[in-house]
Amino acid sequence: MKGYCGRKERVTRRVRSALVLFLVACTLAGCSGPGHSSTQTTLKVRLKLVSYHGVHVDVPSSWPVLTGMQTGFCGGPFPASPTAFVGPQLNGAPSCPAFPPVDQPRHDGVWLLSEKQRPGGTSKKTSKGQVVLDEGQTLNSSVNSYWYHGVSVEIGIGPAPKVATAILSSIGFTPHAVDTRAEDQCVFSAHPNAMPTPERLTKPLILDRGQVTLGPAPPSAHPVVSASTVWQQTLSKEPFELPRLIFALYSAKLPAKLNANGSFTPVDQNVLAWVVYSAPRSPKTPGCGGWGDTVFDATTGQQLISSGWSPGP
Repeated sequence: MKGYCGRKERVTRRVRSALVLFLVACTLAGCSGPGHSSTQTTLKVRLKLVSYHGVHVDVPSSWPVLTGMQTGFCGGPFPASPTAFVGPQLNGAPSCPAFPPVDQPRHDGVWLLSEKQRPGGTSKKTSKGQVVLDEGQTLNSSVNSYWYHGVSVEIGIGPAPKVATAILSSIGFTPHAVDTRAEDQCVFSAHPNAMPTPERLTKPLILDRGQVTLGPAPPSAHPVVSASTVWQQTLSKEPFELPRLIFALYSAKLPAKLNANGSFTPVDQNVLAWVVYSAPRSPKTPGCGGWGDTVFDATTGQQLISSGWSPGP
């Protein structure tokens, strides 16, 4: 009986949220009561609960739920198609323009992820009485950030701000609630620090869209520095990336030195090296890691470069 009451309470809450989003749907579609059938109305108000670490919101059922690894960076976390995200974004951020476009497009969306409470912020009571910490707006006021029960709730402010308002109004908390499963999952290693089996390259390998070439080392060549030594020095050991530890001849177009005649000569050519080459464990799932290399001189152990790129290989 106790479980039944809890379920009834959740349904009641979702019906109230549906009414809020019904008004938003009419605003977006331009509907006006008598001119629309009851079937169309039902489709417009259909919602689903998205939950993460007990915190949940209501979003339109048409929104896909993806992992936080698939959020964007420079243009904001949300794509043009409204989307709900759950979980952290663990990929390294790329370089973004120093001055992003002032008129960059605004997108609807929501992102739930665990995060410590940031300094500052003001308490805000939602229309349903939940007290959240309003952490302000970011990205030219296109994203609102709230903190609630240890979870950051990022809400995109799209073309119709009432959508964001409705999502904020639906924020709730249910202890021990099951996290909503994202449609596409990233594969994570349980032992990311385990050293891969060292290998000696047997045929050329072109990386980073032609920027890097690995070639087989001469049969008589052997590393002075051990594989375990360079692996211990490798800082980037992401659980969602699959590493290889390769002994090879390393050549790269960059860095390069400027010659007197204006031409450039690459600095690293046919260097006997240990290369930690990583690729996504989930290559068919966008956002689940990228490609990268960390290169060590195999005779001195000095790190030459560490870089990442996408798409691969």
